[in-house]
Amino acid sequence: MRGALRRDELLRATLAVVERAGVAGVSHRAVAAEAGVSVASTTYHFASLDDLLIAALTGAAEDLTAELHERVTELGARPADELARLVEHLLVYRRGRTLAAYELYLLAARRPELREAAGAWLQPLTEIARTFTTNRQKASLLVAALDGLLLQSLVRARPFAQGDVAALLVYLR
Repeated sequence: MRGALRRDELLRATLAVVERAGVAGVSHRAVAAEAGVSVASTTYHFASLDDLLIAALTGAAEDLTAELHERVTELGARPADELARLVEHLLVYRRGRTLAAYELYLLAARRPELREAAGAWLQPLTEIARTFTTNRQKASLLVAALDGLLLQSLVRARPFAQGDVAALLVYLR
């Protein structure tokens, strides 16, 4: 039990380091300092940085899944509005965590060992997409479009507009 708590603490610390300094800032020493533990504790729970990054990405996907499942229950008469609020929440109130998760997610393009964990990141978004359409291809396109909206808004290449989500859903129906 204590080991699981320490492991969770180290994963939260890893995400905090990624939020602040990016993936390049992650080291056993940086994570240990963030968590307020010894470096030996980080290497005991995560022998390599890849192990740590995979666990952090998997943990971020699990956190996102839990939050999305909680919010999906709120999808009522106006699901497009609720989805737009969810995207806005990820961009405003959880911006740092969303940015950290996407940075880890994109790292999978260079590190094959992260690809399975990256797939777990797509799962909750795909589940939400399937509440809007039963067509698998359209659900996949919705996830890709939401990923694009989130990424473009995170890098501030385009401002997020709630109306974009409604227009996207109309287009994909």
